[in-house]
Amino acid sequence: MQEPVVPGCFLRAKAIGLMPMIDQGEADDKIIAVCADDPEYRHFNDIKELPPHRLAEIRRFFEDYKKNENKEVAVNDFLPSEDAYEAIQHSMSVLLPGFRFSIHVET
Repeated sequence: MQEPVVPGCFLRAKAIGLMPMIDQGEADDKIIAVCADDPEYRHFNDIKELPPHRLAEIRRFFEDYKKNENKEVAVNDFLPSEDAYEAIQHSMSVLLPGFRFSIHVET
């Protein structure tokens, strides 16, 4: 049984993939992650390990939630965890220039 997650709490996350999106004509990539401490998901290390039905649900969620706002969105093919970590590192370097950081990747 899944534990409830309350708003504002912190969870250890593990990025397992990247979902490139185009939202209103602009890139809006999404990091796909699992809770690193959830026994049901913590063994996943890459997006390709998720069941196809789960991937379809994720894709459909992002396609549909924008339709409710009458906005156009395009979801591209999922990319592996390496791409997710590269996107995270790039974002951190843009948001925190000059800040030294490292990302710990558990496998």
